[in-house]
Amino acid sequence: MGQVQGRGDPGSIEEGARGAGPLMSAPADGRPFGPIERISLWLSSACMIGMVLLILAEIVLRGAFNSTTEHSDELVGYLLVGLTFLSLALCQSGGAFHRVELVQMRLGPRGKALSALVFDLLSFAYVALTGWYFILFVISSYRREAMASTVLSTPLWIPETTMIVGAGLLLIALGRTIVDDVRKLVS
Repeated sequence: MGQVQGRGDPGSIEEGARGAGPLMSAPADGRPFGPIERISLWLSSACMIGMVLLILAEIVLRGAFNSTTEHSDELVGYLLVGLTFLSLALCQSGGAFHRVELVQMRLGPRGKALSALVFDLLSFAYVALTGWYFILFVISSYRREAMASTVLSTPLWIPETTMIVGAGLLLIALGRTIVDDVRKLVS
């Protein structure tokens, strides 16, 4: 019969790479959440709570009253977009994004710091460019008075604005990460 492996035993799922640090790094200032993370957390939490309440209302209306809100799927979709974009800064600061550690594991401390700096600079540039196009996209939707082709006829610039806010919060979080990367590289 096979052996039951305990937590952290060699070969167990918790072992991870030998000598690897924690997967989620705390912010450099030592606090669990800074103001950007708090904003990201509260906005994304509000989206999640809104989604849950709309889905629960739909379940109760359908099950108990054989009725429907008729708009919950559209609103939940908008809230899902909001949740996705508004949580990006919190995920960045908490180290929740996947990283390919294959090369990182073989680098020394200075190489890791340089690699992290280059990656974060590229990420910053990409998010800044994407954020710029989000702004142009929302302005275009606003000028064209684009509406959702649903009964609610939601002006599309309203849910699209969450992309700009989320990208802006992510840029601030990435900027802080880049400053930390430079400090690690210099020290």
